[in-house]
Amino acid sequence: MPNQASECISIYPKSKKHSRFLMMLGCVFISFSMLLNSFLWSDFKYQLMLVLFASCIVFLTGYLKYTEPEMSYKLSRERLHFYHRNGSWNIAWNEITRIDNVSSRSGLNHIQLPYIGIKLKSIECIAQNISPRLANKLIHEQRDLLVLAARNNEIVLDSGLISFEPFTLNKKTYKGPIAAWLFRTEQLVSIYGYHLFIPETSFDREIDEFVQLLKQCKHHSNNHYPP
Repeated sequence: MPNQASECISIYPKSKKHSRFLMMLGCVFISFSMLLNSFLWSDFKYQLMLVLFASCIVFLTGYLKYTEPEMSYKLSRERLHFYHRNGSWNIAWNEITRIDNVSSRSGLNHIQLPYIGIKLKSIECIAQNISPRLANKLIHEQRDLLVLAARNNEIVLDSGLISFEPFTLNKKTYKGPIAAWLFRTEQLVSIYGYHLFIPETSFDREIDEFVQLLKQCKHHSNNHYPP
């Protein structure tokens, strides 16, 4: 936990692990398949095409991991910062009302999901600084949460469609991907009770450990900077 105003904690994504290895492995497989093409193409062209395609997928997976930001979160004394390849957002700790594991009801059971949920006083603090590109990406990344809710009859399928209608929040009208993301966020709040969803792959420790760290940062901030 930071003990000076200038200190912060940097969090790194799990998803970036093994990126260089996958890129190198993909290059080796591509080179090997191209070599085989020179000698065996006429007899095994379909098999060789499949090997080449799989090799490209391995390389692309590694490349996408490699292009992820080096740091996914920065926990400063005053704010929580999130970094994504498509943009970033940041919020003051005193804008957060709840941090906890996200769970879904399945029959009589509650199943813990691989996300941490953050409930805000108002989503306006994110809407004002999120980029359209990041908003659009988050809509697609959060689709699994809606699919699960539909499977558990917590939402009807039609209401899970993306809406690009203008969204008015505190007399300010948002349009395009940001409006669509706000609409999606409104749906997720009604289902799970959180505005923001932090995937387990975006941090470098166990989910319960990160929940406790975020709570400690918020508590520490509130003690020094009361709302």
